[in-house]
Formats: sequence, C-alpha cells, structure tokens
Amino acid sequence: MQLIQTGKYSRVHFDPERDLFIKTFQPKPFDRLRYLLRIRPYPGRNFALIAARLEALGIATPTITEARRYRLVTENIHGVPLRERILDDPDLQAQYLDALVAFDREGIHCRGLHTGNFLVRDGRIFAIDLDAYKAPRFWRYPRREYLDCLSRSLTGDEAFLFQRLLDRLGLDEHYRPKA
Repeated sequence: MQLIQTGKYSRVHFDPERDLFIKTFQPKPFDRLRYLLRIRPYPGRNFALIAARLEALGIATPTITEARRYRLVTENIHGVPLRERILDDPDLQAQYLDALVAFDREGIHCRGLHTGNFLVRDGRIFAIDLDAYKAPRFWRYPRREYLDCLSRSLTGDEAFLFQRLLDRLGLDEHYRPKA
C-alpha cells in the first residue's frame, strides 16, 4: 500500500495489487456532528450520491467498490490530469464546459472544479474528489460563489475557459444576464 496524498482531513492510499485507491476521512469534530445529525452526508456516502447524480447527467466518475461513512475505495481510472491536455484539445474543452454548465444548472457546488480535479481517459473526462461536492438538498448554493470559485481556479492559460463558460451561461463578467 502506497501513501499518495495526505490532506487536512483525509488520506489517500494506492493498492497496486488490486489497482484501487483507498481514501479515509478524519473530519473535524464539528463536521462529525453534522454527519451524525444528518445535516450533511458522510464523506464516503456523499461521494457515492454525487457519483450517481453525475453519471445520470452523463459525467463519468470513478467506479466505486466500497463507500462507507469515513472510507471510500475506487478503481484506478488510469487517466491523466485534464490540466495536461485541455489547452490543445477543443473536444476536452467542450466536455469540461458541458460539465460546468450541468453543475450550474443542477445547483451542484464544489470549490475544486479546476482542471486538476478531472482526469482524461480515452478522450473522456472523469470528475474526481466527489466527496467535496455539495448537491442541493433544501436550497441551492449561491451561483455567485460557484462562479467566483471557478474564476479563481481558471486563471493564466486557462482563463479563456471561464469566459467561455460565462458565454454559455449567457452572463457578462459581473454574472448578470447579457442584454
């Protein structure tokens, strides 16, 4: 078992024998209380819920082999980060923007929708790190927050993607509908 990543509240291991990623979560006590009170789904369960929702929208996700409260096991996608391919591939740009438009339409919120959190395999993008996504339950997350997060993520060579997203959504640079 190889340790791949250590985050503030999670650890990711890779099991090369079974070709699986194992993510364990160690949330802070306040979040544990929110999970216990069912204010938010447990991280492993949230990943499964979001994956099902995205698959219904035609957005590929990792295959889940186990989803428990604080543990998630997924198959290896064998992909490369979208960030490495998107600048030279109009089809990948379109797929990424299609996904972002679907997230906006469905009210799915995530602060990490940058191109590093998507993988590419066989010309298709896969959304990863779904435990951080939030789907609306009682109310939608603010659109402005979603767009602000994206504007901060899509900078430099990728800034044109944010402008294309605004065009697809029919919004100007202040997120107002275009006349």
